[in-house]
Amino acid sequence: MEELKLNKRINERCNEARKIRREGKVPGVIYGKKIGNLMFQVEKTALEKELAVSGDYGVLSFDLDGEKGTAVIKEVQKSPVSHKVIHLDLEAVDKNEKMETEVLINFIGKELLESKGEILQIQKDLVKVSCKPEDLPKSIDFDVTAGEVGKVYTFKDLKFSGEVTVVDELSTVIGSVIEKEGMIEDSDSDSSEE
Repeated sequence: MEELKLNKRINERCNEARKIRREGKVPGVIYGKKIGNLMFQVEKTALEKELAVSGDYGVLSFDLDGEKGTAVIKEVQKSPVSHKVIHLDLEAVDKNEKMETEVLINFIGKELLESKGEILQIQKDLVKVSCKPEDLPKSIDFDVTAGEVGKVYTFKDLKFSGEVTVVDELSTVIGSVIEKEGMIEDSDSDSSEE
């Protein structure tokens, strides 16, 4: 994992973030027990490469003006129009200690359910987990292809490696399979024509 080069910045003017973006950089903030709260800027291309590897909720190594460490990506703010990264929030963590953060749930098989006239109604797409930074998965794939109408999925159904534990209440619903409304109406009209 390559280190992301961060440069400290001091916010002296209210339009500084826009100026930083025009220079091809992204403003951000990093916080943590040992580091406090610091504002930084990072080269946009280097950040985009890192996000392609780590994902929007991953772990990265950083070098903040010579101070090296590990951080969890807490939030990647994107422009609603251009979808370009406009701000980054990082939490500095000790790579040898367990931490709590959220992991994206990737629902696999939604298209197959739809082809059978069923819909996966998603309640939660993030799960809070506890693990060491090196064990944090980029996301968790969850296969719903075997789902039938009425099936309810909870955090308990997610499968992680032994180093990762779910912090959220295991009985919390993350999704359920329901019948498409149009399919119910179609079947009702077919039976009334007979």
